[in-house]
Amino acid sequence: MSNIKKLTLLHSNDMHGDFLAEEIDEKLVGGVSMLSGYINKVKSEEKNVLYAIAGDMFRGSIIDSEFK
Repeated sequence: MSNIKKLTLLHSNDMHGDFLAEEIDEKLVGGVSMLSGYINKVKSEEKNVLYAIAGDMFRGSIIDSEFK
């Protein structure tokens, strides 16, 4: 059992270009800068961290692309 390591897996999915944080109930939520800060925080607290991205990171539906 001494060879067993703890792995922390972080994952995001289908961001569709929603990169900016927005204020909801006087708190900033979402956005890439908030996500990056969280990932860096976890990496500083844990040894083995893997961050995986799935789905559409930059492009969503045509409505998202047209109206941003």
